[in-house]
Amino acid sequence: MQAVPFALTTARAPRAGVAYRLRLVLLASVMALSFAAVAAPAVTEAHATQAQRIVRIAKTHLGAHFLMGATGPRYFDCSGFIFRVYKQAHLLPRIGGGRMTAAGYYHYFKRHGKANRRNPKVGDLVIYLHKGKIAHSAIYIGHGRIISALINPWGVKVTTVRGIHVHLLAFLHVNLQR
Repeated sequence: MQAVPFALTTARAPRAGVAYRLRLVLLASVMALSFAAVAAPAVTEAHATQAQRIVRIAKTHLGAHFLMGATGPRYFDCSGFIFRVYKQAHLLPRIGGGRMTAAGYYHYFKRHGKANRRNPKVGDLVIYLHKGKIAHSAIYIGHGRIISALINPWGVKVTTVRGIHVHLLAFLHVNLQR
């Protein structure tokens, strides 16, 4: 019997032909997925930038509840959320090294010339005013969105920079690896 090339061996009995074609489709699908995985490998934790780590860690806390003064993992206030995310990413020195209030973060970054209202980058902190006082902090995650711990009933949630009802004061530029 002469060997027939793999792609041309579909001429079989009618019942076996359907099963054979299904096996070919399955094999082709597996091969395509394998080639796709090689062509576009996923970003692993070891290869993630600092900014990617911050966003990934922050999103793991989505849905956690708000509790004033809490630093997680199930309850947060806005600055406690920032503290926890940067601590988990081993990047606390980038935001002053310790737990601060939203006002504390703002004053620390302002003293170091890293606070303004322009050009936010992924991982930067966002500070808000309410009735003239510093009232809220968040993490910028790109494309005009932030993630923060909001007062009940929302808890940790993704919103737009202008999607909360307080006034934007400044972006605090963390200078992460991006």
